[in-house]
Amino acid sequence: MENIVSLRNISWITEEPVDLREYFDDYHKLLDEAGNSEQEMVHNENAVLSFLKLPEQKASSSGVATNVNKEKFLEECSVDLLTVEDELTPQEPNMKHSFQSGRIANWFAGAFQDRIIPAGADEKLNTLRAQALELLQRETVPDYSRLRLRQLKYASTVRMVTDEDNSPEPTTVPKEKPKRLKDIVLNIRIQRPYHKKTHLKKACNRFPSHSQELVLLGSQKLTKLRDAIICINDLGISEDLSADPEFHHLSHIKNNSANFPSGFFYINGVFYEDLRHEGAKRYSENIINWAKKHPEIGQMRSESMSEVTFQDLQVRLGYPYVFLHQGNCEHIVTFTDVRLHHQNDVQDPERFPLLRGQASKLSVKCMICSLNLANWIVMDEPRLPLPIAHVCHRCLKLFCYDHKGAKINNIKVFPFFDEFLSQQKKALNS
Repeated sequence: MENIVSLRNISWITEEPVDLREYFDDYHKLLDEAGNSEQEMVHNENAVLSFLKLPEQKASSSGVATNVNKEKFLEECSVDLLTVEDELTPQEPNMKHSFQSGRIANWFAGAFQDRIIPAGADEKLNTLRAQALELLQRETVPDYSRLRLRQLKYASTVRMVTDEDNSPEPTTVPKEKPKRLKDIVLNIRIQRPYHKKTHLKKACNRFPSHSQELVLLGSQKLTKLRDAIICINDLGISEDLSADPEFHHLSHIKNNSANFPSGFFYINGVFYEDLRHEGAKRYSENIINWAKKHPEIGQMRSESMSEVTFQDLQVRLGYPYVFLHQGNCEHIVTFTDVRLHHQNDVQDPERFPLLRGQASKLSVKCMICSLNLANWIVMDEPRLPLPIAHVCHRCLKLFCYDHKGAKINNIKVFPFFDEFLSQQKKALNS
């Protein structure tokens, strides 16, 4: 499938797939050769010199040996050399916070005064020229802060609470500090279900909004990602509960994920099927047979996701891969970052996958009161403006039932599960 779409002019996608195991094994070998044990980090000068394999002597272009000692190397790489001629001189630091739109904004208060650009500085540095334009727009454009927020890449993402090491807040504390993991960390973004609206005059193929951002280890199976994805279509229950809509009935009814456990990830021509449950179907079988009739698409094959780890994959960063479940519910899955696991990361492998961020606009309010979150889906209620309405439990009982608990009209009631709360509960229980 990747043979059809050209990636040459898309700067945020790697053109060639990266073999994660081979790529990061080379970095692990470099760290091992530098003497980086499991309990120490490369901080001292000797370790840096050993890591760079600096020779004591090297031959110049004329064939004469030249001494290259440690003092010479450290002198040439000193941070004191990170200056340029005619550099701007620091002014008196401003220790006060700036105020913007009535709220305190924690701007950096460093060597230069906040929001003050020295005369002629914007002609020397492009960064200061862009900052001068930004400050001008803040003063002249009405409601600029709100308009600017919409243009940010991750404006709709809510970051989880982090500790001082910039990692998700631990929910369990191990008794003994585990050893540093010789592993890789993957940052994966999951989009909300993709629905192509072909019934309109102009097809609406808007990129779906963000749902989750997960952090996983390279040694974990693909099933870990499959189980960590929370979709409202998995949580739903396809049973009419209008006779007695009470929450205690939900624990005895199987949801859609239990009734339809099949699913797959499509990554670089391979369908990674979820075959762990009895009765699971191979969704890829018909697709592979169809692709054989179209050789321009490329060869496709199927594997079990329970037997494949992330280190076994060859992925493109930024490329939109597909996760399909519930028959036709498609999610775009993107690998946004891959790096080595370091000592500032969460050390307990049992805590992965971690929920790093989620969308800020997932909750659905009650259509009647607009105060509480929706708990039920009501269908065919003639007194409501829509044939399908989301209502809370209180409004359902007061509006759709009489004082004896009987239905006023012939309606259907289905439970509704809030996706935002489900992500929060799963993160707290992990």
